Amino acid sequence: MLFIKELKKICFSFVYVLFIGLLLFSWHENFYGVTTKEISASQGNDVSISSQLTGGSILEKPKKEAESYGMKNKEVPEKIMCGGTDTLIMEYLANSYATYPFSYYKEVVLNENEQKEILDIIKEITGLNEQQINHLPDDYFPAVNGNIIHFGSDGTQSENGTFTFETGNEEQSLANADYTKHFIAQVSYQEFQELMKKAENIIGKGSNYSMGNLLQYYGLSEMTYKEAMNEYEKTIYDDKVSTAFARLFCDYMTRDLGLYPVFLVVIFWLKDRRNRMNELIDCKQIGTAKLVAIRFLAMLVAVMIPIFVLSFESLMPLMKFSIDTGIAIDVFAFLKYIVWWLLPTAMIVTSLGMFLTILTSTPIAILVQFVWWFVDTSMTSLSGDTNIFTLMIRHNLLRGSEIINQDFVLICLNRGLFVILSLILVCLSIAIYNKKRGGKLNHDYFLQKYLGISKNRFSSHFQK
Repeated sequence: MLFIKELKKICFSFVYVLFIGLLLFSWHENFYGVTTKEISASQGNDVSISSQLTGGSILEKPKKEAESYGMKNKEVPEKIMCGGTDTLIMEYLANSYATYPFSYYKEVVLNENEQKEILDIIKEITGLNEQQINHLPDDYFPAVNGNIIHFGSDGTQSENGTFTFETGNEEQSLANADYTKHFIAQVSYQEFQELMKKAENIIGKGSNYSMGNLLQYYGLSEMTYKEAMNEYEKTIYDDKVSTAFARLFCDYMTRDLGLYPVFLVVIFWLKDRRNRMNELIDCKQIGTAKLVAIRFLAMLVAVMIPIFVLSFESLMPLMKFSIDTGIAIDVFAFLKYIVWWLLPTAMIVTSLGMFLTILTSTPIAILVQFVWWFVDTSMTSLSGDTNIFTLMIRHNLLRGSEIINQDFVLICLNRGLFVILSLILVCLSIAIYNKKRGGKLNHDYFLQKYLGISKNRFSSHFQK
């Protein structure tokens, strides 16, 4: 009965309505309609969200002799050196370097000596002098170079105003090419990597020249039919279709659960103090362990209920897709991923917020959680970057099950650690709250006492 009362008290509160509103807004902006769009694209009725990287919906079986099967991640040294050097020259000429030290854009302007160091790096890579670097031919770099487009002599404009480019054959021999007219790296790939590290040290962390960023921007190549079929079969047979969408759903929702629950926890625990409920709670014949544990569970259930409900927006279309096509799906995929992926995050945020609020009788937990959330967001990439203390596991892809599989043991250790830590924090909260109910660890009393002494001393000083 106490659990039901606590749950109703949370769910019918104004702050919970705000929590639901923030959750709905984030879900609607990031994930709403993704599943139906992919299904529609597989039937040729829409453009899939993954078409830029996969050449079509992940649910669409590749056809032989198609014009393109999309792109795949692949470390091609020539492409990475070309793209990295292209970007470095453009930023050097403008003396404006983009960095993302905490996942937010920051422009870096270098001084004269630093610019000279960057120039020396460019000279070493290209074999050109300063004058040649300042006056490169229009077609020095390929017209389409990773995420860079050059509107030079290679661009052909059609009647509707769009441009087409000849990207060239990456296997074409460059033995007789002129490196002063077309980019040909004058260093080895290993030397290039060292020079990029040097450039990153000069410009600062989060620049375009870390190997992670270079691989992300330029580490792509065309998939073959065999590779595209392999990706399709992984989605259909390994992921059972729904697992791919469950991963993406959890990726988006984890950022909300990494922060929003702490507001609920803090406000509800401080509410007793504001409404002078402490005395009533202290005199009731209910064990401290029971009271704290039930409140923790009620808060956790209130936080997780909307997550489960929102997952049905994706699960229901997938079930219909399975009936229509005869392709089997894992109907429990969302449930399983929510429990092992999202629940530990909600547990640690809720338990930490409860512990700090009970300990200090202040909203300090909100500040602590925000700092942790911000640092974790800034230091964790969008996929495949989990360590033992990662708060929010990211996998911002519909494909890429191999990334999860290769880190699965580490992810399980990470999730298990947070479950254990959250239980420890609940036990500590019980111990501290029990002492407070017994009249010990009363911060309010000590603050009033010492503030009172200070106030008396302050007053007596001026009276003298």
